[in-house]
Amino acid sequence: MSNLESNLDNEVQNYLKLLKNNENVQKLQSGSITLSIYKKFLRTFYFIEDLSQKAVNKAAQNTTLSNPYLSKRFEVCAKGELGHAQIALKDLSDLGENSIDTDNKKLIDEYNDFLQKEADEYPLGILGHSYLFENVSGILFPDNQPIEYPSKFIEVHAKEDPGHSLAIKRTVRKIEEDLDRSDIDRIINFSKKSGDYLIKVFESC
Repeated sequence: MSNLESNLDNEVQNYLKLLKNNENVQKLQSGSITLSIYKKFLRTFYFIEDLSQKAVNKAAQNTTLSNPYLSKRFEVCAKGELGHAQIALKDLSDLGENSIDTDNKKLIDEYNDFLQKEADEYPLGILGHSYLFENVSGILFPDNQPIEYPSKFIEVHAKEDPGHSLAIKRTVRKIEEDLDRSDIDRIINFSKKSGDYLIKVFESC
């Protein structure tokens, strides 16, 4: 039986390597980031939080009867992220920006459709999506150096996401024994595509 957790952990490490080789991420982590690039990150954080919560809530609804345990875990995950998009907005507002702008609204809509479709058709894909971002966030943000700009979003995630990553690992361990190789491949491929989308969103912000 293939192990979903180990496969997802490999994906987390691959994504972390990709991010840590990115110059903008390096500057964010070192605290030496410029204001304009920092605002791009905050806009990106807003979109990923907003889209993710919608998808996780839908996944919870769609597994209520088929997998009550997973549905409950999705609900807990969504509640844990409640208000996080607004924290990114507040950081932006404190920097004098009162609106979220992107040069490519079509991309945001496409990403939303991508997540919503999976939440409807194969909610386990959303579990992979959440696993990737919770674990990456739980590793990156605690190591972030202080930033001279409002950074409540980073501070909250540095504190909370290591715990969130442990919780989602427990969820994966609980359900993975019922999965076959095709399930694992689909979950991994979806998490990869979701990670790619996030990078595109950052570029469009």
